[in-house]
Amino acid sequence: MKMNNKKTTKETMKKPSRTTIASTTIIAIIASAAMILGVLQNQTSHNALAQTYGSSGPTAASTTTNSIVSVNPNQSTNKEFWINTVHLDGMTNLNAAKFCDTCSQNTPLHTAEKPPVNSTIPIGGGFRITEPNKVGAWDFRSFTFAPDQIVVNQGDKVTLHFVGVQGVHHLITVDGIGSFTLLRGQIHTVSFTANNPGTINYYCHIHMPNMVGQILVLPKSV
Repeated sequence: MKMNNKKTTKETMKKPSRTTIASTTIIAIIASAAMILGVLQNQTSHNALAQTYGSSGPTAASTTTNSIVSVNPNQSTNKEFWINTVHLDGMTNLNAAKFCDTCSQNTPLHTAEKPPVNSTIPIGGGFRITEPNKVGAWDFRSFTFAPDQIVVNQGDKVTLHFVGVQGVHHLITVDGIGSFTLLRGQIHTVSFTANNPGTINYYCHIHMPNMVGQILVLPKSV
């Protein structure tokens, strides 16, 4: 009888009950479902985040539609432009981080620079290199017009206001129109009708070859 009891006890320990198997199966199913639900929620969160912080920024989600606006260009044949005489300056110093009384930054942050020994800039006054001053400051200057390119249509009446902003003295020519002097603080106005397609140049004789502008006259559409 004792032997049979021991055998029965061992068999009971080896074989799990049906209740235990069922419980284990239910737990596994619940865990799988929770995992799947977590993945789906994560994907949904990523999609929402991508919509909110898309290529257009945080407001992309709220601007899902684009509206097309129709613009009617000005059909006037009277064209008016203001052309400034300006120069560009590259200021530097012989010494690094040296106090500079003529620089835009009193203490330049860049490395030390020396003027070129053999300058390759063209002659004509449009470019200028100043010699280093008492603290080693020097600069490279380039004269230009702003704007230096204008587009009009054939038949337009064009008005150009030349404004003397930088540069003490200019001698300016507009091809086919004439020449005039321009001092700092002065405004000189010329008007003409662009009868023919092509290009009309305007330039300063004192600051060649770079102080040159161009008016592009487009032909009439057929």
